[in-house]
Amino acid sequence: MQTPGLAETIAIDPLHWAVRAQLGAVLLVAGLSLAPLTILVARRIFPGRNVVFARWGFSHVFGVVLVGGAAMGLLQTIWPVRSDALDIQVAFVRSAAVLGAVVALIARFAYSLDPEGWRALGLWRGMHARAVATGCVAYVLSWPTLVGLAFVWPWILGKLGIEFEPQSALEAFHTLPRDRVALIVALGVVVLPFFEEVLFRAFLQPLLVQNFSEKGGVVLTSLLFAALHGESAFLPVFGLSVVLGSVMLRTQRLSAVWAIHALNNALAFALVGASTS
Repeated sequence: MQTPGLAETIAIDPLHWAVRAQLGAVLLVAGLSLAPLTILVARRIFPGRNVVFARWGFSHVFGVVLVGGAAMGLLQTIWPVRSDALDIQVAFVRSAAVLGAVVALIARFAYSLDPEGWRALGLWRGMHARAVATGCVAYVLSWPTLVGLAFVWPWILGKLGIEFEPQSALEAFHTLPRDRVALIVALGVVVLPFFEEVLFRAFLQPLLVQNFSEKGGVVLTSLLFAALHGESAFLPVFGLSVVLGSVMLRTQRLSAVWAIHALNNALAFALVGASTS
């Protein structure tokens, strides 16, 4: 179960996708032209960076996958989502439970394998305000690119003969009872982004960076992250993940990427809420 992303929220209306794709292309060009400025500002706000050596290996990644798969299978058996209608609350809580178990195992690996313990997961002391500021600035300057990808992607899927389908969580949020909104928003904005960033940016990315270079590690992590969000959200989520991975490389602070991810999801919920009011 994935939280509704900003990209899918923007692209949910199927009307005039060709026109939106043209606007998206313009935004992409504008956004990419801002990339050097984004890098310069990020380096100015957060000068220097720490190099993290991941002492865990691919066998530990395999163990995390097994635990996540087993937890999901167990919950699917004892606490299934109704087939007649998406129970978004159950789906979000289940996702939080599975990711929580995965993150607990990751924390155990980091603490036992690394002399610096959880620091390897981006839990360094100090400079968190700078790191969060770096992340937020990078996210804001990347907005033209991210919105451009959201506008272009549905059109690309149409040309490939693939139907664009908004995420089920996005559709379900429109009919969510008011007494459930607070819990879903808390999970989608605070809890799930934290768990996902521990898994992808703090645990998986350092290992891939060590084996496939910095750019290769960020790209591979982003490909996996985007693939889990489904084909309708693939390219926009990939773009967001590249921003997250780059910020993690610069700051090595989990707080920075958590802040970006939380802000992105909060904006998505806000847009969905505004569209239903």
